[in-house]
Amino acid sequence: MNKVIAFFLCLTALISCDDGDLEIPAFDFEEEVHYCDTENNEYTLFRMGIAEAIIVTLPTSAIQNKVTIEPKTVSITESNVVYRTFNEEISTAYFCGNVPPTAPQILSNWIGISGGSNNILIETIEELDASNNITGYRHFISFQNLKVEKGGKHIAFEETEFGEIVTTI
Repeated sequence: MNKVIAFFLCLTALISCDDGDLEIPAFDFEEEVHYCDTENNEYTLFRMGIAEAIIVTLPTSAIQNKVTIEPKTVSITESNVVYRTFNEEISTAYFCGNVPPTAPQILSNWIGISGGSNNILIETIEELDASNNITGYRHFISFQNLKVEKGGKHIAFEETEFGEIVTTI
């Protein structure tokens, strides 16, 4: 994971220079992937840093309690992958509340770029207890050719792990 973060920082430093201002996204996230259901039959998954988050929105059909032979593929779009920075620390309540919060304020909003082979990949395996009974499913989520943009600036990553979640049965 540290290699991925270091790669993000180096790549960002190389491509985000403009008129002398250097904006470097931190990409310093917790290991844990948090998630919540929405009313629109979607999952909102997110990894948080102190004042930043990467947010992935997936249809419930993408995360099913069923082992995958081949990874499920969901195309990246401007509405399902977002990297945000905030003016203060955030909590899980920011993403899962029924009413959109007014604080903290969003400082920057990088959105996913669709097209080509820019995908979210989901692999699912069984989660077993000590007696080999199925207790749930572990979903591994990664990006293939993730590209995000903000104000004409782009950041690209070939293959990046987002993380994993466990759903119970």
